[in-house]
Formats: sequence, C-alpha cells, structure tokens
Amino acid sequence: MRINPAEEVVKEMRQLYDRGIRNFWFTDAQFIPARRFMDDAVELLQKILDAGMTDIHWAAYIRADNLTPELCDLMVKTGMNYFEIGITSGSQELVRKMRMGYNLRTVLQNCRDLKAAGFNDLVSVNYSFNVIDETFETIRQTIAYHRELEQIFGADKVEPAIFFIGLQPHTHLEEHAFKNNVLKPGYDPLAIHLPWVAKKLLWNPEPLGSFFGEVCLEAWQRNENDFGREVMRILEERLGVAPLEEALSAPIASPEPKTLTGVS
Repeated sequence: MRINPAEEVVKEMRQLYDRGIRNFWFTDAQFIPARRFMDDAVELLQKILDAGMTDIHWAAYIRADNLTPELCDLMVKTGMNYFEIGITSGSQELVRKMRMGYNLRTVLQNCRDLKAAGFNDLVSVNYSFNVIDETFETIRQTIAYHRELEQIFGADKVEPAIFFIGLQPHTHLEEHAFKNNVLKPGYDPLAIHLPWVAKKLLWNPEPLGSFFGEVCLEAWQRNENDFGREVMRILEERLGVAPLEEALSAPIASPEPKTLTGVS
C-alpha cells in the first residue's frame, strides 16, 4: 500500500479546481483501507479545507468500519455527497465466513455518525448474494440490515447494488469451489470466453443459484431502472425480514487466517 502525500493530492485537486472542476472521485480501491491510514485521511481532508476549496463535492468507495466522528465531520465539511460501501452480506455470520474482517454493528454506528455530522446524500450499498453458506435465514438478515441503513439515511437515499462475486484464483472462495466440486483444479481462470467456465467464475451456485436468478429476472422485469430496490422488495415479499439483532449477533472473528475472497 502506498499513500500519496496529502499535499500532492491537494495540489492536483487545486489544478483541476482552478480549471472549473468541482466534482471529484477518489479512485482508490478503498478510501481508508485500514485503520493505520486514518491519520492520512484526516490530514488529506483537513488540507482540502485549508486550501479553500469549500464548494466542491467528492465521492469514494469507503470501508465504513474505518470511520470516527472526526472523520465523519471532515467528510461532510469537505463536500462528500456520495459514497459506496461493499458489505457483501448483512449477516455477520456470512461476513465472518467470507473472511471480510469487519464488524457490521460498527458499520451501522459509523453510518449513524455520518448522518449526525450532516450527511444527507446518496449511499450505494453493494451486496453479493449467495456467498458461502447463504440460506433463506441469512437473506432475511441482510434484508433487516438494509432496512436499518434506510432508517439511518432515508429509504430514498440508500441504493442497494446487487452483485455476484467474481471468483479469483488463490482465494478462499476458490478453495471452497474446489472442495465442493464447483471447479476442478487445473481449470483455466482466463478462459472466460468459454461459457461453462465463465458461468462458474460468476459465483451463483446451487442450491440457491436458480432462486436468485429468478428473483433478479423478476426485478428487472418489474423495474429495470431501480433493479436493486426491486430485488430487496421481492426477497422481502418471499422470505420476510429477520430481527436486526440476529443479523449482528454472530461471532466476528474467524479462526482461519484472513485471505481475499474474490471481488464484486
């Protein structure tokens, strides 16, 4: 991980600002990828304020468990008006099994801190259904978690983005695929032009694969312009909603070493 000096980032922003640019997207894989970089984020946002660029808006893909009230305040003051978070699942049990390494309860609290700091804009929440050991109960937990995010920000402000994970080599998910005979060792991960390989690399195995395929098709037919919300509506219509505490109560830590699972 390499961090660009804050003054260099602000200098580049200032060059664009002086040419009329007012909207910025930080293209890092994650804004604040780990707690050890939180001071760098604070420094960057403070220098943006000090540079006098008070009429800008910016957005980023953030890891929402790495926030503090101070960061939330600076994010709002510097003009953050959109952010994406990828939580994969609203079930802490599945977050642990996928070795994502974050606490869903902490994410909710940090989102409340953002709202308290004055954030009133759009949030995109990335969900990857049918991950390892997904069940109807964990789906109900994800729905409960999403509804809580809507309670925090407003239902019209929270946009669910539905993904299926793309399986990558040398990951925990690939190991799981080998053990469950979804893939065989020696397959070519670059052979995406072969439909039988590409289908398996886009992770949506049975027994829930057909169910999610049907739900996604129905959502698209109902309203292709609001696909994510339609998926959530259909899932809730069919399965109901779990109590929120069920979604949050599973252990957070995993006994296995953390490795990448794949990407959306």
